[in-house]
Amino acid sequence: MIKKKLLIISGKVQGVGFRYWMQNLAINNNISGWVKNRSLGDVEALIIGQEKEVQKLIKQCKIGPSSATIQKIQINDYNQNYSEKGFNIF
Repeated sequence: MIKKKLLIISGKVQGVGFRYWMQNLAINNNISGWVKNRSLGDVEALIIGQEKEVQKLIKQCKIGPSSATIQKIQINDYNQNYSEKGFNIF
């Protein structure tokens, strides 16, 4: 079953390669969507894929790359259409 989740990841997540790290993980786990920096200093990401892969990516985001410090992840269901292929960085 395909799951669509919108994540807001807070902590030291900008300027540490977080978006590129997440893009690499997403592509390797057949997840589509996007990731972008937000003006408040956190990162927002849309992840779409099989439930097992989505949960695996969320679990990895709670740890983050070694240069990041994750304080909190807000996870919401995403109900809008998104049909882009691949995983983009904005």
